[in-house]
Amino acid sequence: MISVSSKITSGSIDVVDASDPADIRLALRKDPDGVFLGWYHFRVSGAAGQACRFSLTNASDVLSWRLANREDYDNAWQNTGAMASYDGDYWFRVPGTFDGTSFIFEHQPEHDLCFYAAWPPYGAEREHRYIAEAQTSPLVKLETIGESVEGRPIDMLTIGTPDTGKAKCWIIARQHASETQGGYFLEGIIDRLLDETDPTARALLASAVIYVVPNVNPDGSANGLTRANATGANLNREWDSPSLEKSPEVFHVSSKMEEIGLDFCIDCHADKELNCNFIWPSENVPSWKPERRDIFTRFEEAWAAASPDYELGHPYPGGCPAEANLGMGWNWIGNRFPHSLSVLLEQPFKDTTEFPTPETGWSPDRAYNFGRSFPEALRAVVGRLGTNAGQ
Repeated sequence: MISVSSKITSGSIDVVDASDPADIRLALRKDPDGVFLGWYHFRVSGAAGQACRFSLTNASDVLSWRLANREDYDNAWQNTGAMASYDGDYWFRVPGTFDGTSFIFEHQPEHDLCFYAAWPPYGAEREHRYIAEAQTSPLVKLETIGESVEGRPIDMLTIGTPDTGKAKCWIIARQHASETQGGYFLEGIIDRLLDETDPTARALLASAVIYVVPNVNPDGSANGLTRANATGANLNREWDSPSLEKSPEVFHVSSKMEEIGLDFCIDCHADKELNCNFIWPSENVPSWKPERRDIFTRFEEAWAAASPDYELGHPYPGGCPAEANLGMGWNWIGNRFPHSLSVLLEQPFKDTTEFPTPETGWSPDRAYNFGRSFPEALRAVVGRLGTNAGQ
């Protein structure tokens, strides 16, 4: 008997019919808001050696909230595939097709148990273990800055010693729980920063303090949601008016930014339609200062030099809006702290057009190594941020 179950950490899928391995029909589960869907993570047991065909029967519903002006881009289901793993550690790509309604992939598992996901999960156990290990470093202080809707802690790591004149640099991730790339990316950053023999890390921490919020949406992560928190709020639209009732996660993070101050922030996301790592400054907010563009250019050029996985020259997908949505984290931050550089990061779910790895596509290892390159880019501009720039 084949068994299909999403009763696992960050699991999400509804089983329509799994009686025939050649026609396993599944449905994506909607977030509490009733709009967002797209994340899936489930296990299949008892299928070793059997040719299985999986259909996500409501995949086309994801396109209902597709961002505007993206007609020239492949949608989330085109030229991609499901991720599969036998051990939950190494994940490989299973090519899929989209028929306009269902997303379909076929796989003959080599072992009795196989996991499938939209992208490799970054589970709570790994996150909690990693944070606990990081906070044992003498360079790190851990603070719980608030709780989520369901009472989960929102942790913040302070890396380095605060001091007058040091830039206050923030990294936040996983406002959207399904964008698990941020977890692996942060591990790469933190591992490098905590290496006391690394000259880039030492030099950066001599000029800056790094404030890291690894998971802004812990309820979404635990419950296998796509974009919303437990109340159905899209946290990346809540920054202009967060509330303790609807969006306490944003309320606590933004309040802490107000308390500490901010000279730089990178807001880590992922985009199912992109084939590259994409970054952009909050240049269309009302308080934007033109000199920020020069600092951003230096930042992205340094990142491209540090990692070929950052490709220069990609335009804002669909065109940069004329007016910024200040409910979005990176925009609100850039507007509230006009001397700062606030940057959006989008990692891909698919493979990259430059230096592709077809067997895995964009993978946890690549996200981790991309994170390790980040301190070099930040160090290139840290002397021009905030108080260090004399602003």
